[in-house]
Amino acid sequence: MLGVGLDLRPQFSAEVPVPLPAGLGWNSEAHPVRITRGIGGFRSETVPRDLVDPAIWSGAAFHVDAASGDDANSGLGAADGDFANAKRTIWAAFVAGNSTEAPYRVIVKPGLYAESDFTRNGNDEPSQPVAVIGWGGEVRYRTGPWQVSWMDQGGTFSTIKSAVSRVFRTDVLTARGHYTELAEVADVAACTATPDSWCDDGGTVHVNIGGAPGPGDIALMRSFHGARFLSHAADLYLENVHCEGGISGALHCDAMASRNVVAVKSSFRYSAPPTPSAAQDAARLRRTSGLLAFFDCDASAGAKDGWNFHEDGVAGMHVLMERCTGFDNGALGATSCNALTSHDAVRMIVLGGGFGHSRNGTEVHCIQQTASFLAGCRAVARDVDGTSVAYKCSFEGVMWLYEAVGDAAGAASNLAIEANSGTVFTRGFQAVAGGVSAASGGSVSPF
Repeated sequence: MLGVGLDLRPQFSAEVPVPLPAGLGWNSEAHPVRITRGIGGFRSETVPRDLVDPAIWSGAAFHVDAASGDDANSGLGAADGDFANAKRTIWAAFVAGNSTEAPYRVIVKPGLYAESDFTRNGNDEPSQPVAVIGWGGEVRYRTGPWQVSWMDQGGTFSTIKSAVSRVFRTDVLTARGHYTELAEVADVAACTATPDSWCDDGGTVHVNIGGAPGPGDIALMRSFHGARFLSHAADLYLENVHCEGGISGALHCDAMASRNVVAVKSSFRYSAPPTPSAAQDAARLRRTSGLLAFFDCDASAGAKDGWNFHEDGVAGMHVLMERCTGFDNGALGATSCNALTSHDAVRMIVLGGGFGHSRNGTEVHCIQQTASFLAGCRAVARDVDGTSVAYKCSFEGVMWLYEAVGDAAGAASNLAIEANSGTVFTRGFQAVAGGVSAASGGSVSPF
């Protein structure tokens, strides 16, 4: 029995500063961060709302309520959280906010939003610095309906719905908690003969799951844009926003811009391209000179990558991720699918992330002149296409793995770390399964 008065606090519970590697090239003047390690793992001493234009928090607040709102309303309330005069769609709040020509907030009542509710299929984006906030709960947006009625066709069940590109069971989840995808087949006869399949018969969707689907048991991802910001070039903040589907990604920021993008407690999943040859990532962020910061966010079940960061000719992209995840990415025959990838000369800090179970790719892949510091991360590779890789650094890229875990198994070649002409530094790295490979001038060494 433990004696009374014993100090049971864990040893080394205090937050200990963790210096960034000198070669990371992080612009600490523009994007100051202080990394610490304590009993809860690695974290940055960062307040997410402080990373965007402060005028957002004092600007006008437009309210949205999918159940009771009306787009003819002003959206303005007596105080934040007053939905009495709410709009119905998020895009209508963008239109109203843009008319102020000043930073603003969109306060969204938790609930279900569908199809064109977010940006009206990419036609109405913000033009000012903006925050989209789920007010005290989850805002769930899907590029398809949340419920449909099913007709018994004697072997399949059908519903009339056009432009469907991916179909999932929501009542049966994967081991990592994601919807289970149904296999697309050529026609109704094949669907009837193939359990857990679907087909599109001229705008009528047939599914075969061995019985009648419940009203919300099937998720139909249609050819709508998800959280698509192709023209918006100002600061963007998302909180409690969960996006499903999207022909160009569940989250897609593509404008040439100098701005910050921040997301908190949000997810981006099930990107659904109009054709398998145009597979897109769950979260795709490009051409931004500034800080892209994600806290407790997930990018999973993308048709291609989970998280994808590209400068694409706009230098200066910095990425900060804390406790973010990406699993079950890669579908529809897409190749080179990664849970997390950075390109060009992106500077990236990843703290406490979890990534894994991608198909036909690598879990964490840093390419070209990227420099990445990953601390307390875990990557689980189970690719069966011949090579299973947890962490990979290619070309002139540099990667630091600090107390990270690599677990690669299930393929003919299993690698916890692969330096394919890139440079990988390790400290306290744990290879649960898989070897270490350095090729084409690459190297793996301690720091």
